[in-house]
Amino acid sequence: MLKKNRGNFLSELQLPFAETPLDLLEEIFHILQVKFGLARNSNQKLVDLGAGNGQIIIYSALNYGIKSFGIEINENLIIEANQRIKMLKREKKYKKKLFRKIKLINKDFFYISLKNYDFIYIFSLPTMQKFLKHVFLTAKTGAIVISFKYPLNNFEKILKLLYKLELKDGQQDVNTYYYVKL
Repeated sequence: MLKKNRGNFLSELQLPFAETPLDLLEEIFHILQVKFGLARNSNQKLVDLGAGNGQIIIYSALNYGIKSFGIEINENLIIEANQRIKMLKREKKYKKKLFRKIKLINKDFFYISLKNYDFIYIFSLPTMQKFLKHVFLTAKTGAIVISFKYPLNNFEKILKLLYKLELKDGQQDVNTYYYVKL
């Protein structure tokens, strides 16, 4: 058990939680829809690597009706995500069946396979990307990898950059990069 906890701690240090601003999600997902075939209420699946408070998977499930999985190692962030989901359910703004499309998984994404996902979302620091190659190798051919803020460098043999979305977050320019798994 100690070894697992130590591994969890190291994973959290390698990829600390950073949140994608909610106001940028509409454009990020619009591009997925018009350029990369995201279809509302389809059988497509999205995974957020390091889902944090669940913002991405909640957004994709409730606004696009697709199965949305969040892999998160930090139990406190999963609790926060579940509280957010509970609060949204009370608003009655969304159909109850959409909430069944949200799944949070308490795991270290360094040890999972991405073969079942059509869309893979990640917000990682450039210094930590060297740890991600084996993770992306498990993705199925044709999967779309969305990298918020930072390009995925040194992955040319497994990922091809297809589109760069330039956004404004307040005064700051922020990019989102869309890759296809080769």
